[in-house]
Amino acid sequence: MVEPAPTIRQRRIAVPMWARFALALIAALLAQALVSALVLHRLFFLDPQQAELRHQVFLAMMRLYGVRPSPLRHLLLSPLSTTLLSAALVAAICVPLVRRLSARLRRLQGAVQALGNLDLGARVAVEGSDEVAALATAFNDAAARIETLVQSHKSLLAYTSHELRTPLTRLRMAMETLGHDASEAQAAALREARRDLAELDHLIGAILLFSRLDAGGRRVLDSREVDLLALAAEEAARDGVEAQGDWVRIQADERLLRHALRNLLDNARKHAPGQPPEVSVQRSARGAVICVADRGPGVPAAQAQRIFEPFVRLRGGSGDGSGLGLALVRRIAELHGGVARYEPNPGGGARFVIEIGTAG
Repeated sequence: MVEPAPTIRQRRIAVPMWARFALALIAALLAQALVSALVLHRLFFLDPQQAELRHQVFLAMMRLYGVRPSPLRHLLLSPLSTTLLSAALVAAICVPLVRRLSARLRRLQGAVQALGNLDLGARVAVEGSDEVAALATAFNDAAARIETLVQSHKSLLAYTSHELRTPLTRLRMAMETLGHDASEAQAAALREARRDLAELDHLIGAILLFSRLDAGGRRVLDSREVDLLALAAEEAARDGVEAQGDWVRIQADERLLRHALRNLLDNARKHAPGQPPEVSVQRSARGAVICVADRGPGVPAAQAQRIFEPFVRLRGGSGDGSGLGLALVRRIAELHGGVARYEPNPGGGARFVIEIGTAG
């Protein structure tokens, strides 16, 4: 799988903080050296006679201490040289400290990004007792509360779904019993009730899967090598059509990709009944592209972005389905480092595209 492309905000952080601090420190000390040199020159060296006198005094002091005068020693003892040496000493002390602080902040940034990618166990080591340590402690506390809340939410969904399926099973058994001696009208009502029960059961399963994918992140993936064209051909054969395209192998979760492709085929069958969909797999620069196109009414441009949101249904639609099919498709694509999008079909209708990972 490929990692998501860095955002603009991430790309702006090209120079580490310690390097920027070092450059700022060197620039400040150089400015100080320049100002000091100009001030000293103005105070002591504008008058040639006074400058020569000070120079002779300086040479006398060097002879007094047994130091032979030379241009190199004169340069080392100049105000500019002493300032530069001071700058080097200050940088040697400060830069490692700032570099260590920058490393702690980078580790904290990595933990924040991991939490944003739904790694609920992401924590950062608390080092020292300064403001960065307090920030790390606050982050760990917030991450722990978020993890507890999400786990509670997942448990509630699991328990609720289990409790819902129990009465659904009893209702299904009761309808099977009533169906033996039912009249024609009652049989039709029972068939409609069975269809509603099946849709409700499918909705419960979709909610559970969406919750698991949304909370678990990439940890839920069971990645292995998948032949995308073979997978697409198997699913397309259920609708009596052939999948076209390239033989592409990719590291992915076969079960989730199969679920996403099946949702798109069900969507095409629902909106273009009697017209077989078109299924294709193409190799791309980032990995692979799966396309499912139909000859249905298509999607209005104003609603093209909203159809991937949970429980969003278009006006004038049939109202069938759970409202989570396309949302699951998008989430599965994102977990594989890709995207899912809608495009108008050039021949009329809708065209859904899934871009995923790095091909093998």
